[in-house]
Amino acid sequence: MSNYDEVEDKLRAHYDELERKHRELDIELIERYNNQTIDDEARRLKTMKLYLKDEMHRINSYLIQKGLE
Repeated sequence: MSNYDEVEDKLRAHYDELERKHRELDIELIERYNNQTIDDEARRLKTMKLYLKDEMHRINSYLIQKGLE
């Protein structure tokens, strides 16, 4: 396995983990908003969710640019 393949595998695994965390935050935010409890923690979670989405986009763009997606 070349170093390039290892990088691709690591990026894909990292992407999958980010996607899982993003879904978890989405579920937690839905629960908080359904309870109409908008607080600092909900804002923090939304910020984290946005960060994860940005990181996923960055990885996906890299994989597309390298023709791996």
